[in-house]
Amino acid sequence: MKARQAKGDYGHVHDNAAMARKVEEGVPVLDVVEFGRHAGFTSEELARLIHIPPRTYARRVAEKARLKVPEGERAVRLMRVYDCARQLFVTHENTREWLNLELPALGWRTPLDFARTEQGAREVENLLGRIAHGVVT
Repeated sequence: MKARQAKGDYGHVHDNAAMARKVEEGVPVLDVVEFGRHAGFTSEELARLIHIPPRTYARRVAEKARLKVPEGERAVRLMRVYDCARQLFVTHENTREWLNLELPALGWRTPLDFARTEQGAREVENLLGRIAHGVVT
């Protein structure tokens, strides 16, 4: 993996080849903890967003474990969507606010909820692209 980015910069999650290797090796749960700390997610929110029971997540953190492949894929997806939104909305506060808005373009669901699947995450990223280019639907 590349050298660490600046704190709170998760642009490396767009390097699909590197992320595929990292997911296959098992994403270190401490990477998720660090992301959550900078992005303002609680442990409970992170566990919910990557579909891990909170107690299991807490145990993995205590053990400094690696995530299983499906969990790692979900964690990387969350980081990627968050980073795309942050590039547009600049601050963590603005990013979190947008990710939690119920949007008509997503059937009145929040971007975080919609991004629970890979296809949903891609749609959220497409929506961010349209917003960035002034094409709001």
